[in-house]
Amino acid sequence: MSRVKDEHLVTIKEKENESVPALRRAVRILDLVGSQQTPPNAAEIARLLDLPRSSTHGLIGVMTELGLLESAAGHASGYRLGPRLLDWAAHVSSRQDLIGAFHHIVGTHPELAPYTVSLSTLDGDEVVYLASRASEKGLGVHYSVGLHLPAVYTATGKAQLSAMDRAAFREWLTLYPLATWPPAPTPHSTITPEEVMEEIRIAQKDGYAIDDGQIHLGVWCFAAAVYDSSGNTVAGLGISQPKPANADEMRDRIGHLTTSVAASLSARLGYRGA
Repeated sequence: MSRVKDEHLVTIKEKENESVPALRRAVRILDLVGSQQTPPNAAEIARLLDLPRSSTHGLIGVMTELGLLESAAGHASGYRLGPRLLDWAAHVSSRQDLIGAFHHIVGTHPELAPYTVSLSTLDGDEVVYLASRASEKGLGVHYSVGLHLPAVYTATGKAQLSAMDRAAFREWLTLYPLATWPPAPTPHSTITPEEVMEEIRIAQKDGYAIDDGQIHLGVWCFAAAVYDSSGNTVAGLGISQPKPANADEMRDRIGHLTTSVAASLSARLGYRGA
């Protein structure tokens, strides 16, 4: 019975692979065009990749329309990589710059040793974690790279939302109204959407946001927005630890540390302030 099931799964996988031949051909075309010193024309691309001429011409036409390829002037219908790929490359490069700057800043701030330090970016109604450095004392929590969490319950998410101007935040709320927000991940957290909105308002005033056990029970996290050279909010930097007994005394101290480190990261990215 297990063998029949495995064979069935293999068949499904093969059908899934066969359902996107155009995408696979497009990637092969991009690889080929990028490797050629002289821009190849459609006929040469079809011949070199052993593809049907008619479908290759159609696919190249769509790829050119989408900016993945462009006609190379001075060569008979030759093609080179298009400008849209440069846009994608710029996004990848800027994210790598951000992650590299994060690790540099964390490494130059020894006062961060007791804390887990994380970096996330806003992705719709969630945050996705780009980097994390666990506490050197083995305390707190680690945020895996690629982890997605509801933005409205994370300190890094609330920090980024608080950094939006009013028009952008209203637009975000239109896309993700309070009634659609999921419950907090921790079962004992009873925070309401209205209370989260108040936390975002306070974060606008204080310059940092707080997650007080909304993601992990007994753990609080402070976060501040990170800006690039153009003044755009690109991430939230978070500092986490188990909530201490003297929380009231520590609140302002950790808040100021968070905003200071986030400011250092923003400065390294070229931000010079409003």
